[in-house]
Amino acid sequence: MEIAAAQREIETISRVYGRLFDVERTDDWLVLKLHEEVGELTQAFLNRSGRTRDRGLSAGEADDAVRAELADVLAHVLLLAERFGVDLDAALEDKWFQYRHLITDADRTDGPAA
Repeated sequence: MEIAAAQREIETISRVYGRLFDVERTDDWLVLKLHEEVGELTQAFLNRSGRTRDRGLSAGEADDAVRAELADVLAHVLLLAERFGVDLDAALEDKWFQYRHLITDADRTDGPAA
C-alpha cells in the first residue's frame, strides 16, 4: 500500500474509533495521541531490552508489543499528515532522499546499523 493510500485508510479507521468511543478527533487530540503512542513504544522497547520491571512477557510477546506500538506510532503520524494535507512521499523526498547521491556500497547492509 502506498503512503497516501495508507493515510486515507487509517483516517477512515480513526473516524470509526472516534464514532465508537465518542472521541472528538481534534488537532490537539491527534498530537497528544501520537505522544501517548510514542510513550507506549518506549515502554515496549524498555521491556524488550530488559530495562524495566518484568512484565511476564516472553521474548516473542515483547517483540510483538514493539511491533504493535511501532504500527500505532506510524498510524498516528499518517493521521497527522492526512489532517494537515502533507504529501509524505514528497516530504521524504525533500528531507531524506535528497541525500541518495551520497550512498556508497558500504552504506548498504542487510540489517540495522549497530
